[in-house]
Amino acid sequence: MKNFLAGLGTSAIIVMAIVSIGRWFDFKANCGDYLKLAGDAPTVELASAYLDSAMVFIESKHLTSGNSAYMFHTPKNDLGVWYDQLKGAKEAAASMLQRKQTDPASVTQDEQNLALIKIRDVVVDQGKKGIEVTAPDHITWFPNQWLILILWIVSIIVAAIGWFWIWEYNN
Repeated sequence: MKNFLAGLGTSAIIVMAIVSIGRWFDFKANCGDYLKLAGDAPTVELASAYLDSAMVFIESKHLTSGNSAYMFHTPKNDLGVWYDQLKGAKEAAASMLQRKQTDPASVTQDEQNLALIKIRDVVVDQGKKGIEVTAPDHITWFPNQWLILILWIVSIIVAAIGWFWIWEYNN
């Protein structure tokens, strides 16, 4: 029984690690990195293109409404607020690009720089480790954040009990 629990718990931890890393990487590569690129873009055209890529991912994964918090549903973790802010930045960039296309002389460099600053303010923040992409907490686990947390806890407890019994039996 102890070997079974240790093996089951350890296997569950490995599976949970693979699932968690996979979900994190999927978000990072298909959304987070594009948002960072949009924040760092030197032109409104590039920022808009990067925002487009991020928005396609967000919409395909249905990350447009809900709350990614475990308990306290604050605006910081409200996917609707986050999505609306990104959509607003995208619309502002699209509007400027439309103006630039129809009447290039009507768009000054200062206006373009201001648009880039606004986009940057929406998509990135100064964090503990430097510049970080603005996104709700636990976004990579949404909408299954509770399920994944519970599976992690159960996996760790089962593995700990199994390995403790094995250790106790051998001493």
